Amino acid sequence: MGAKRTVLLHSDNLKKEEKEQLDSLLESHEPSFISLSDFKTDADDSGTLVLTYLNDEELRGLIPKVSEKDITLAVLPHPDGFQSRVGYGVDAKLNEAVMHLNTSPDTVTVDSMFCNERLVFNNVVIGDTFQLATTGRTATAPWWKRFRYVIGRFWTLRPFRVSVETPNKEIDTVVSGIVVVQHGKGSMLSRLILENSFANDNRFHAILISPRSLSQLVLFALRSIFIRKRLPPFAAHIKTNEIRFKAQESFDFSEDGVSQSAKEIEIKVVPAQVRMIPGRHIKTQSEGGEASDIFKVSQLPMKDSAKVMAGKKLPFIKHASTEEFQALFTVLRNNAEVKTSYLVLMILSTTLAAFGIFSNSTPVVIGAMILAPLMAPIISLSMATLRQDNQLAINSAKSILAGLLAGFICAVLLTFITPITSPNNEILSRIRPNLLDLGIAVLSGVAGAYAHAREEIAKTLAGVAIAVALVPPLAVSAIGLAWWDREIFLGAFLLLMTNLAGMVLAGAVTFLVMGYSPFKLARKGVLLSLVFVGILSLPLGLSFQRMVQEHNIVEKIESLKYEEYEVKEARVVRLNPLTVGITVTADHNLSEDELDELKKSLEKSLDREIDLEITVAIKR
Repeated sequence: MGAKRTVLLHSDNLKKEEKEQLDSLLESHEPSFISLSDFKTDADDSGTLVLTYLNDEELRGLIPKVSEKDITLAVLPHPDGFQSRVGYGVDAKLNEAVMHLNTSPDTVTVDSMFCNERLVFNNVVIGDTFQLATTGRTATAPWWKRFRYVIGRFWTLRPFRVSVETPNKEIDTVVSGIVVVQHGKGSMLSRLILENSFANDNRFHAILISPRSLSQLVLFALRSIFIRKRLPPFAAHIKTNEIRFKAQESFDFSEDGVSQSAKEIEIKVVPAQVRMIPGRHIKTQSEGGEASDIFKVSQLPMKDSAKVMAGKKLPFIKHASTEEFQALFTVLRNNAEVKTSYLVLMILSTTLAAFGIFSNSTPVVIGAMILAPLMAPIISLSMATLRQDNQLAINSAKSILAGLLAGFICAVLLTFITPITSPNNEILSRIRPNLLDLGIAVLSGVAGAYAHAREEIAKTLAGVAIAVALVPPLAVSAIGLAWWDREIFLGAFLLLMTNLAGMVLAGAVTFLVMGYSPFKLARKGVLLSLVFVGILSLPLGLSFQRMVQEHNIVEKIESLKYEEYEVKEARVVRLNPLTVGITVTADHNLSEDELDELKKSLEKSLDREIDLEITVAIKR
């Protein structure tokens, strides 16, 4: 070890069996056993290796005495030394700690962290940090007890105002808890913060936890099961060498597990205070050097948001901040206005969709979807429904109706001058809406609302999704009216109205979940939207049931096998009476008897009488 002598410094109440175990494990070191009360430092101690078997308080008193001496410390795990063991990265088992000591002769100087001038080994915990910090009470508890404790704390959580001051910056915010550790390996934060964290870099880490809702906490807890090396999205990270937390009222905090209360907490680092052989669970730099500061606090609520949250229980659903609400409402009010550019795009997109439908070209229809600007007023109507904002609702409805009417008229005129008078696949696919189409509309509404509330998301992506559900049925309904075809017009118009209602409802619910309205205010608008969508869902449900029946019939027919011919391309022409069309491939033209036999076979398989339309394809 390069030391003149080795001393085992132990508590005054060292038990006989503990002494025997230590003596056996440290036989190669031949240490001198000295009790803490008899230990004194002088000039002759230069180069001494002091192995400490002390509890946390005893070691806390020793370190200042040896900090300026030429003495090397090595901490051994004491039954009452949990905080120092964790802080210095020492193994929990005595034999493993000694084994590491025997194979790690290098010594380093490590920093010390002080809280209100008191030495801290492990961490300082202010408020509630949801077990981001390891404590003596919870570190060894079963997982289900830790989980029950965290869940229990959710319901009583009240964020508090705090002023945070560092040598270079100062903020005033609101948090539910703060955890401060000198290095990442000192607690569970080793799995959360940056890897470049050392016990001798003259820095410590402060993690400020400020969730906006209980649901945010639950989602983080679930995500942490699979993703561990990441801070919560509602946490801030400050890396510095000095920090001060101030509050108007005293707040509770713990210092290495010891509960205290204060209005002001000052934490700082004393660099290179102790020369020691650290445990194997701690990271140190091979050469001394200071790390750069980190000040990532954009996740914290500031100004008006902080005032609203302070002292109140967390809502189950996050409430949008005043700044977020004002910014979004400004955009939505602007989107609700009828503009020339909006009408021009509606005319172009609907006309282009009609051309694509007539030419039976899906790529052209997709191009029309991209042009459609209907997303903007629809999302504005969703917010108006949620917030019971009559003026915004009127403006949004005017904009939507103006756009639909402009596109509808142009599509009708285009149909009059187009010689095509029979429906194709693009038309037929949009005249029998069902619950699957409603699902598309709902997802489109969610995407549109979420994209508007999150500036970092490309809103054109949500616009395309919404246009998919609106522009094609608008064009098809116009074609049906121009042809005076009741089935085409009503089917496409039902799809259009269902999608519109579904998107408004989904957008309103999305804004509600994102906290843009209290539930009491939103209840009436959401309920009315649900009733309207529910009424429209009745024919959609019947259509979906019919689609399922048709699918089952086709599947049964196509599963039948015959030796002389092959049945394929089955389709249901109508359900009542059941009329089925099939294509039969054979090497000869089928006789009347063979056709009758085929019909009986199909009726037996379907267990009902059918009208059969047969197309025979002869193989040569």
